[in-house]
Amino acid sequence: MEKEFIREMQSSVTLNVTAGKIDSFRQIDKTTGTVRVYENDCIGVAGCLGEPDEAELTERAKEALSFGIPYPCALEGALEKEELHEEEIIPVPEFIPVMQRFLDRLGERCPKFALSNKIMLGYQKSEYRNSLGRRLTSSGRQLAVELVVQNRGSGNLFDTFLGWAGDRFDEEALMAQFGKEYDAFYTPVDIGPGRYPVVFEAHSLFGAFQRHFVSDLYATGASLLSGKMGSRVFSEKLTVKDDMNPQTSHGACFFDAEGCVGPDLRPSFVENGVLKGVLTTKKSAGVYGLPNLGTADAAYDGVPDIGFHGLYLEPTARSLGELVPGKAVFVVIASGGDATPDGHFATPVQMAYLMENGELVGRLPAINVSGGFFELFGKDYIGAVRDDPLKGSMLCASVMDVSKA
Repeated sequence: MEKEFIREMQSSVTLNVTAGKIDSFRQIDKTTGTVRVYENDCIGVAGCLGEPDEAELTERAKEALSFGIPYPCALEGALEKEELHEEEIIPVPEFIPVMQRFLDRLGERCPKFALSNKIMLGYQKSEYRNSLGRRLTSSGRQLAVELVVQNRGSGNLFDTFLGWAGDRFDEEALMAQFGKEYDAFYTPVDIGPGRYPVVFEAHSLFGAFQRHFVSDLYATGASLLSGKMGSRVFSEKLTVKDDMNPQTSHGACFFDAEGCVGPDLRPSFVENGVLKGVLTTKKSAGVYGLPNLGTADAAYDGVPDIGFHGLYLEPTARSLGELVPGKAVFVVIASGGDATPDGHFATPVQMAYLMENGELVGRLPAINVSGGFFELFGKDYIGAVRDDPLKGSMLCASVMDVSKA
């Protein structure tokens, strides 16, 4: 009989913001424990909320073997590794006054914006070990500023969004960036219909096609990528990874729910346009004969399932100005779009800026953008960049069809 033990601790303080003022907060502290045991190609799982009693969980997991849940025993071998990022971003006792001061300054800089929604400070720590000698520990912190903006007097529920996430709070840099967006918001501009470079936060665009990277869909022929493993299907400039590296995915755990550790802590789905893998667990990888990339996730009391932790596109430029010189569309809010079964993607864009040489010029009227899956990440793919202009974000650009809404 083989065994895995997992302990996870999470804590967060979330501030509720209304009209630029912090009016409440919620603090959550959660610890979970999991034991999985394997015998005769079956798995037994036991989990708990609160500090785990490993011996008690082990007995419950052994009893759960009687359910006969099939799962291969393929534990990872001995390895000891730690990735600990314990440095505080903002001490919890100072969190509310520091953030209220920031909101007050932002309100003075952006007086026509009514700011609401959430600001969250989080910490997580994960520990994994198994009976083959693997011992892994990961911890990290993240601050997320997610402000919904109403243009005062507009009558809309919201008009734009100011967002940032990272592990270092640079108040002056954030004030400067949000100030640029404020100035551009009140500078109306226009473009004619045509084909333009369009910049998205990468997860927004990639998310429309993520289902095609699911092992079950791939193996049954329901994915647009089915049968293309090992083939170049996208632009050579495109490399897609699951970002489990705390250096770039702040607060992430560097190993998956089954104790797998990927190269560079970023398992690759696409490398230079070549399809290298899809989302799997050890079970689905074995059943379908696919490579296991190590991207599994699991509830504390559940059997491992497929997961995705953070999108990383290999940067192809150092700045937006270098990535998209000249005129481009920067998408802030695009809601209501979807992709058809054959991969055609279209979405209305409720909020976007016109950029020139990487700088925000002004606010565009409502538009529509569209393109095909293999074109957006193939011949029309321009590239990706990090930290510009939304520090901590991964941005990508493709040439798309743009029309008036």
